[in-house]
Amino acid sequence: MYLPAGPVRPTSTTLDAFYAAACAANPALALGDDYQVRWIGLDADTTRQIFDLIRARDKTGTFTLPWIVERTGQPKPRAGDCLILIDMNGRPTLLVRLTRVYTRVFGQVTAADTAIDGSPVRDPAVWVPLHTQYWNELLRPFGLAVTEDMPFWVEQFELLYDAG
Repeated sequence: MYLPAGPVRPTSTTLDAFYAAACAANPALALGDDYQVRWIGLDADTTRQIFDLIRARDKTGTFTLPWIVERTGQPKPRAGDCLILIDMNGRPTLLVRLTRVYTRVFGQVTAADTAIDGSPVRDPAVWVPLHTQYWNELLRPFGLAVTEDMPFWVEQFELLYDAG
């Protein structure tokens, strides 16, 4: 499991217990045995705000950089993948399932691409500088930086379970 610097790493026991609870709460969903773990946010406060936007169905997706996935051996996201979203303390909080994944180029991002993000940052005039700063921090350990031709994945999701 790759997580950027910041959150506490949850134990496999904690993750498996959370996933089992989500599966038990939603038996009709026929969830598989596999999941990925992600942290979304800059810090504890923004992670809580993002979780609230997901709960309100205001934020219905996220974005991932192939450059980081390639360098960390993480699986490429696919529709149907389940993601456990953790808070800064490593506590599994939300389970989402990817419903659509497509590739965009950073310098060509449109309002249609950012429409899945939370309303405070949907406008590309806000989204682009925010993600430039955020992704530059994530890319720095790999000796990389955001470029206009950098690919990224747009990942729409549905909320399946909320432990909070």
